Amino acid sequence: MGDGMTSIEPTGTINDICVFSDCGLMLLALDGNQIPSYFIPALGLAPKWCSYLENLTEEMEEGAQTTINDDFRFLT
Repeated sequence: MGDGMTSIEPTGTINDICVFSDCGLMLLALDGNQIPSYFIPALGLAPKWCSYLENLTEEMEEGAQTTINDDFRFLT
């Protein structure tokens, strides 16, 4: 098995998930009327119609800072 890439904690029960092929965009169908979207850059590039996500993730990487907990391993 592989390592975990992220943790998603939606506000309701997940009924279905839509993962766009060859990109890191996912949509969740929950019990509510909103469809939350998640972008995971490690899964692939953002789709052309929302390419601004690539710019956001690049800016976040440039501004990354070491926090206190970065040197620890957490066991669950």
